[in-house]
Amino acid sequence: MKLLFYIPGLVDGGAERVIANLANWFAANGHDVALVVEFEPGENSPDLSSNVKKLLLSNDHIASIRELSRVLIEQNPDIVISAIASANFKIVAASVLAKARNLAKSNAAKTTPALVLTYHGFEEYKTGKLSWLGYKNLPMMSRYAAKTVAVSDQLLENLASQWKASRDKLLRIYNPVPLPVSPPDHDPADLHTRENIVLSIGRLVPNKRFDLLIKAFAQLKDKSASLIIVGEGSERSSLTSLIDELGLSPRVKLPGYVQDTGAYYASAKCFVLTSSTESFGLVLVEALGFGLPVLATDCGGPREVLDDGRYGSLLDIGLTPDRLASEIDKVLENPGDPTPRIERAKSFDMETGAKQYADLFEQILQGRSI
Repeated sequence: MKLLFYIPGLVDGGAERVIANLANWFAANGHDVALVVEFEPGENSPDLSSNVKKLLLSNDHIASIRELSRVLIEQNPDIVISAIASANFKIVAASVLAKARNLAKSNAAKTTPALVLTYHGFEEYKTGKLSWLGYKNLPMMSRYAAKTVAVSDQLLENLASQWKASRDKLLRIYNPVPLPVSPPDHDPADLHTRENIVLSIGRLVPNKRFDLLIKAFAQLKDKSASLIIVGEGSERSSLTSLIDELGLSPRVKLPGYVQDTGAYYASAKCFVLTSSTESFGLVLVEALGFGLPVLATDCGGPREVLDDGRYGSLLDIGLTPDRLASEIDKVLENPGDPTPRIERAKSFDMETGAKQYADLFEQILQGRSI
């Protein structure tokens, strides 16, 4: 297949990691793959295989739609896969424009690529006008696209009920997650004897609620425990101030963005997610893949990843710092058996998710009139 992936930029977000991983997987499996972006994000970006061609557009919305339409005509891919709402809106606009250009050139017989739109968040519509348009216009966009993919059942229901996406065009595919290459330690005794290191990973932004985690950490029984929050973002200064205010500077570390977080998972004793909303939870799967006990707020996707709490603790979104501290104390004292968690993570591994996308693409192409 000839595939074109489109996302504004490969920054350090979950959707961007998924797109990079999928592009790499399809390229490694012999497909002709290109990635279209509008800006180069710098060092804080997922790895992209040299087998994936990268095309750079203008970082101007109107200009990039025009350029996208030309790319669709010139590259003539079988399928285009876009991610995040603003990109979904723009690729639909570019596809409509490409059709009009073909008609203007008396090339009406030439087909435009099938579009697969992917959505990765409940509240992404709040991040800008184009993102809002990418949700507001879902009734039309989902009918126009070959398929619209949601990364969890709860997000799929949200797209259908709140945003009126066409239900018969919706499909849930969980995010594929690369898991540890070398098998993690399955020994409960080893996990129990680790240092009391509490780990969390995510962008330092308000909806991750790392302030709640820091306040809870201050109330743990073990005053020699340490907390590591890996990630970068707008909340760094306020979180640093809170750490200083609570006298936690020696025990709480904010190492910033780290591309390979394996060493942090391998040394931690538990993983905590305190978000107000998560459509999936890549980091939860990664933590399970390393056998860690997981505490997560019941904010959407985590319920599905943890199978209604079977593989980790689901906590009320409105929990207080002292309640969270109590829950962390419990798992530090008894981190449990890593084996079931490691097995659960395999349900979301790269091969499983990528093959679901491959099956979808094949079905779309078989049903198209070429």
